[in-house]
Amino acid sequence: MKKFFYTVALMLVSLSMSAQLVNVQSIQRVNTNVTIDKPVISADGEFVVAQSASKGIVKINPDGTTAQVANVKDAYNLRLTADGQNVVFCKPEYRTNHLRYVSLQSANVLTKQVSTLVKASRNLNSGVGIDGSSVTAVENGKIRTKSLNGSKAVSGAVASINYGHLDITVNGKTKTIDPQGRGSYIWPSISPDGKKVVYWCVGAGCFVCNLDGSNVQRVGALRAAVWAGNNRLVGMDEVEGFAQQVTASSLRVFDLTTGVSQTITGTNVKAQYPSASADGSRIAFTTPEGELYMITLTK
Repeated sequence: MKKFFYTVALMLVSLSMSAQLVNVQSIQRVNTNVTIDKPVISADGEFVVAQSASKGIVKINPDGTTAQVANVKDAYNLRLTADGQNVVFCKPEYRTNHLRYVSLQSANVLTKQVSTLVKASRNLNSGVGIDGSSVTAVENGKIRTKSLNGSKAVSGAVASINYGHLDITVNGKTKTIDPQGRGSYIWPSISPDGKKVVYWCVGAGCFVCNLDGSNVQRVGALRAAVWAGNNRLVGMDEVEGFAQQVTASSLRVFDLTTGVSQTITGTNVKAQYPSASADGSRIAFTTPEGELYMITLTK
């Protein structure tokens, strides 16, 4: 299959700039033979892993070449280790009692070897913490930590959702922080330096706070926000129409130090579910049709 980049020049000239935080060098559609959901870009920005309905977990290079990593068709909550060698994911299963169980698994990007990190459980929380090659999960409030390279496992901070509550696990202890009070919290993500958490509170918007719930900073209507470095976020700026149908979605970068934001995609594509490299210079996103795009930014 012919592989090519499709540079969306129109997107570059139609950007809404509330301030100049970054320069958008390119926005490219990566032509692949699969449709994907919620891409995860590697820390160095060199490739993406994502869930495909037809091939399971796949690795996609910028030139569009695609390789199956694991033949798991129902994986979700994909994460990459910092070295890009392993993808960690949740796998649901339904047993004879019709109850849903979830296990935490990993797949080596090169060898394709799949390992179970936490056995299927009814009480595995949604959050996962990755510190180097160590993976930390929370099961019923207790941590489960495992190293993927044979070294001593290190327990990392974990942000998870438990019946709508925002839980933070640090040093093996889990605490509900709910900075906006009792509500419905989603999309939590801990900053790369492990000091802050970004989250969405339904009906209130996007916020950032310390891991103990203090120093709350309002970000606004930035959905599914992820970290692009320790002081910047990138997320979706959606427009809803009739019956709450999303009619438009663009990506916006928000600087926590200055409170300034910048829209980095145009109006001719629905940009959703971004993922940023460690330094925030490369961003991957998808569309409702399952297309993959990659953005290159310069400061």
